[in-house]
Amino acid sequence: MATHHMTELHYLELLNHIASGERRAGVFLQAWADTTPDPELRACLSMVANRETSHYHVFKRRIEELGYSWTDNQDPDFDERLQVSGSEMPDAEKIRWGKGRQAQRQGPTIRDRYEAAIADETVDPLTRSLLRWFADVEADSGARLRAIYDRIETQAE
Repeated sequence: MATHHMTELHYLELLNHIASGERRAGVFLQAWADTTPDPELRACLSMVANRETSHYHVFKRRIEELGYSWTDNQDPDFDERLQVSGSEMPDAEKIRWGKGRQAQRQGPTIRDRYEAAIADETVDPLTRSLLRWFADVEADSGARLRAIYDRIETQAE
């Protein structure tokens, strides 16, 4: 049961941001998986989309365990990203588009923020453990996607 707190946890915004981002990532990655003709990419995108959706549920639950309610933080780029992901655009172009969007981001990345929280001893131990697990899974998903993206980009040259 969520309760009202006089003071918020200093890392609650981060947990909400992770949950929200993972929920959206699950949606747009699955939209891409549903449109790609490449079976290896489809399998990888679906696996990662499932992971992302699972992360949303795990972080939402952790927020509730801490006595708060998950709050979706809006992403003004989500609709465009979903449109591109679900389009008939060639996979190599989707990859280049995504890399271009990432290059435009400014400020600390979500990875920078959760790595700082892992090192922050004022974050409760269970949440720090969850963030370490999350970091490992994200690294694995990223490595799997990058390997397939590299193959697709090389084939498109």
